[in-house]
Amino acid sequence: MAGFTPFTSNYSDLSDENGYQFEFRCDICGSGYRSEFIRSNVGTAGNLLQGASNLFGGFFNSASSAADTAKDMMDRGARDDALKKASNEIMALFTRCPRCNKWVDETCWNSQRNLCVGCAPNLATEMEATRSDVEIQQMRDQMQQQKVFSGDLSARQTVCPSCGKPVGSEKFCANCGTPLGTAHCTQCGAELPTGARFCGNCGTKVGG
Repeated sequence: MAGFTPFTSNYSDLSDENGYQFEFRCDICGSGYRSEFIRSNVGTAGNLLQGASNLFGGFFNSASSAADTAKDMMDRGARDDALKKASNEIMALFTRCPRCNKWVDETCWNSQRNLCVGCAPNLATEMEATRSDVEIQQMRDQMQQQKVFSGDLSARQTVCPSCGKPVGSEKFCANCGTPLGTAHCTQCGAELPTGARFCGNCGTKVGG
C-alpha cells in the first residue's frame, strides 16, 4: 500500500550511520536471516562533510551541520524503503501462525496442521522423543535391579588398630599382619567395636 511501510515484530534494526540492515528471526527457535547491507548515500555524504569540518572548520562546519539536518530528514524515508525491501524479500521465508500469531520459519511450521509446532507439535517427532524417554527409563530400571557391586560392604578402618599404618581395602595390615575390617562376635555374630574385650550383645569374651 502506497505511503505505508509494512513491518513485523520479529526483526531487529541493525542499521547505522553508514547504511541499513535488518535481522528477521523465528519467534520459536530464534533462527533467522539477515538482510543485505544497503549503504546510505546520505550517510556517506554526511561523513565526508564531517571529516572536512574537522580539518578546516568555518564554512565546512556549517555545511556539515546542514548535511546532518538533511540526513535526519532524508534518512527516515530511506530507512523505511530499506525495511520494506528487506521485509518483502525475507518475510516470504516465514509463516504467521493463525492461532498464536507467531512468525516462524519452515523448521517450526507444521504444514500438515497449518499451525506452528508450538500450537501443533509434529507427532512423528514427539513420538520419537517419547520413545527415547521410555527407553532411558527402562534402562535405569534394569540397572537398579542389577548387582553392580559385590565387594565386602562391612565397614573398614583407615588405619591399622595395631601399628597405626594407613590401610585400604586389604583384609590384613600390610605392615604387621593384623586382621582388618569390622570384627564380629564368634558366638552371636554381632559387630564388635575396635578394642572391645567382650561382646556387648552376648558377653562372650573376644578371642576367648
